[in-house]
Amino acid sequence: MTEPTADAVQPSPHLLYSNRYRYYVLALLTLGYVFNFVDRQVMTILIEPIKTEFGATDTQMGLLSGLAFALFYATLGIPVARLADRWSRRNVLAISMTTWSAVTALCATATGFWHLLILRIGVGVGEAGGTPPSQSLLADYFPPEKRAFAQGILATAPNIGILVGLFGGALIAEAYGWRSVFLVFGIPGVLLAIVIQLTIKEPPKVIASHSRVDQGLFSAVGQIFRLPSFMHIMLGVGFTGIAGYGLGVWSPSFLVRVHGMSLVDAGLYLGLIGVFGGGLGTISSGLLVDALSRRDARWQLWLPAIGIFIALPTQLAFLLWPVEHRLVLGEGIDIPFALVFMGLSAVFASFWIAPSYAAVQNLVPQYWRTQASALMLLAINLLGMGLGPLLVGLLSDALTGYGTESVRYALAIGVSFSVVGGIAYVRGSRAYAQAIGALREGRP
Repeated sequence: MTEPTADAVQPSPHLLYSNRYRYYVLALLTLGYVFNFVDRQVMTILIEPIKTEFGATDTQMGLLSGLAFALFYATLGIPVARLADRWSRRNVLAISMTTWSAVTALCATATGFWHLLILRIGVGVGEAGGTPPSQSLLADYFPPEKRAFAQGILATAPNIGILVGLFGGALIAEAYGWRSVFLVFGIPGVLLAIVIQLTIKEPPKVIASHSRVDQGLFSAVGQIFRLPSFMHIMLGVGFTGIAGYGLGVWSPSFLVRVHGMSLVDAGLYLGLIGVFGGGLGTISSGLLVDALSRRDARWQLWLPAIGIFIALPTQLAFLLWPVEHRLVLGEGIDIPFALVFMGLSAVFASFWIAPSYAAVQNLVPQYWRTQASALMLLAINLLGMGLGPLLVGLLSDALTGYGTESVRYALAIGVSFSVVGGIAYVRGSRAYAQAIGALREGRP
């Protein structure tokens, strides 16, 4: 039997598909990611009513909205990603979407804090097979020079999910109660999973040597970690995630407690900021990094660092701006002036997403792409989603002497962790550029 040839001599999968079909796949995967993020983040807008009904503390709500989900979501993502690489990314995505959507709907039946905690763990288990297969599929459907743009479009899904989850969730919760929110957001995902299964084609696997593909999980993970700059990217996304998820989860409560906004108004304005500010930052960073990295590959990691260092001062301004300063937009529309700074920060705080996703896909061969994506998401979600909201909750409980202001100062401490992420990106930029240069020249 002839030994399979190396992946370097295989035809690129993206050549097999028309532009029309690849953008259809991009649209479908992005919609799937919207459902993914809505079901994941719906707890954000429901913190206050659930806390009141169950008599929970801020620490418990931080656990419920963060670590309970993220611990299983992040750790199970790696073996599930390996299954996707070796079997079918489309099938894994469809099965995972069905699971997390169904369990989200079941959250409506929760009878207490611990019951809801177990169900949120179930959502995390289901979502473990969501994002990595989507990112890996796009890397096959799009050529290298368009990957950051495609990943940027995919990465706008959380911004859309923020608006749908925060504003839509607040409206539904106010009208029908918080339990109805889980039903409305959970059921449609099952239908979308069927469409994905029936209409998305699994790109053919690039044939690599058996010695590479058949390595054990820990061996493959070890080799991915040893790739130049991979650890820097992990640290970058992890510490940026601590700041971002902490701020994202607790911002509605901050606006309700400190600025006296209603739950619906907080959801509306934060959702609009997420869609327009975050969406602009995500897409523009993908376009920028695709153009800039052609001249110098270091821009792939420089751009996220620039975004972080511009976003932090505006985030602190949002959190620390005096309550009495208001912005009058028209008759009966009076909002905290602090939201202006949140809008500015949303653009630059999103600069790390598309370049980071694309950087990881560029570094690794096809047969490791989903696993590499899962490892990056391990850092984002275990540190970011897992520790970010929990850290803010712990700090808020520790600072109860400040009354309702405790969440303000807890958030200010939390967003400062992004500095570590920015430094990691800068320090990894040179090694990344050298690795990409070697790949382009065909050197090992």
